Amino acid sequence: MKLEVLVITLLTLSILIAGCLTDVTPIDAEYDSNERDAILVTERQQIDGALVNGPVLLKIGAEWCPPCTQLDPVLDELARDYEGRATVMYIDSELTPGLAGQFSVYSIPDTTVIAGIEDGIYLFMRRDGVTDTSRNKARVIGYVDISVLEPILDHAIEYHGNMTE
Repeated sequence: MKLEVLVITLLTLSILIAGCLTDVTPIDAEYDSNERDAILVTERQQIDGALVNGPVLLKIGAEWCPPCTQLDPVLDELARDYEGRATVMYIDSELTPGLAGQFSVYSIPDTTVIAGIEDGIYLFMRRDGVTDTSRNKARVIGYVDISVLEPILDHAIEYHGNMTE
């Protein structure tokens, strides 16, 4: 019985930190993590409110996770580049674990683009430009370059524009 509990615990722990064990380059020395352009989310209503103005890029991570902190400058650059067209937000899973849990996170960093909301259900933008109510089909796990997230955001902006016409 004790062996089964130990194996299950180790398996669960390895799944939870899987995204945090990748090699990443060091954060730029000039980057100041205290002055963020991305918005810290502490309540789901913040996301819903931002969706009125356009899509939301949402990263879920934690400060202790190296790939998560490596992704922060990328998110801040996207927040500046897409200002007025999309909102870039992040959830710190250590500060608000309940909110992070609402998105069924199993590895961090976990990033998705929410293209819209219909009847209280989020529409996530997949990499191929198709919206889906399944976050699993649209999530991006681990550290990624800005060139991976830009096309997804562009698709979501186009989708949002078509929905508001």
